[in-house]
Formats: sequence, structure tokens, C-alpha cells
Amino acid sequence: VTSFLGYNPFGGGFNYIGTVANIVLLVLAHKKFKEAGDGFMSYGQGMGIGFWFTIVSALLAITVMYVYINYVDYGPLQLMLDEQTAKMEEAGSDENAIETAMEWTKKLFWVFAVIGGLIGGMVVALIVTIFTQKKNPEPFA
Repeated sequence: VTSFLGYNPFGGGFNYIGTVANIVLLVLAHKKFKEAGDGFMSYGQGMGIGFWFTIVSALLAITVMYVYINYVDYGPLQLMLDEQTAKMEEAGSDENAIETAMEWTKKLFWVFAVIGGLIGGMVVALIVTIFTQKKNPEPFA
């Protein structure tokens, strides 16, 4: 939808939609964990949930994005590449440098998408778990 409207789906405010969804879903997962157990969740347990949540959500999102871009519509990726080319031209980069950068961007895009998704997800998990943990006052009772 965003590329159809001429917006880059890889930049701007559209990235925050997924982050907000991840925060909400992780909070719900932590809540469910506490309800299913003794009502408590340590920071380590919360991070464990966050880790697996991040692995699954990042791989799912990257898979959907890969299928969409490679088999349905290459437009969103091309829009991002065009924007980067324009920025490099404005900065005064020569044609050879721009061409090389675009080739490497195409080759490494998916690697960095996975790495970025995992790092971003773990940062979200670190922060969310700070607020959702509930320490057991009697851990050995």
C-alpha cells in the first residue's frame, strides 16, 4: 500500500507500526506467562520469551517481505534504491560509486534485514521486560 502511494515502506513512520505491534504482542505474551504460572516472571524469563518472540516474528516478517518483493511487487525495494541513489547524487558521489553501492545494497539487503530485525526485536524485548517483569518476593519458597 505504501509503495503504491509513492512512499518508501522501509523508512519514515511506517517502520513504527511493526514496532508498536511487537510491543503489544510481547506485553500480552508476558501477561499470559504470568497468568499461566504463579503470577511472577523474572527478567530472565521475560527475556527468554522476548528472544523466542523476536526469532519467530523476525523470520516471519522477513519471509513475508521476501516473497512479496521477489514475487509480487519489486516496487518497494526499487523505491528505496531510487531514494538512496538520489541522496548519493545530491552528495556529489560519482556514477561508479553509486552503481557499486546499489549493487552491494541489493546483495546485502536481506542479510541486514534479518540482522536488523533480530537486534531491533531484542532491544524491544529488553525494554518491555523491564516494565513487565514481576519478581517473586520469595523465590525459594
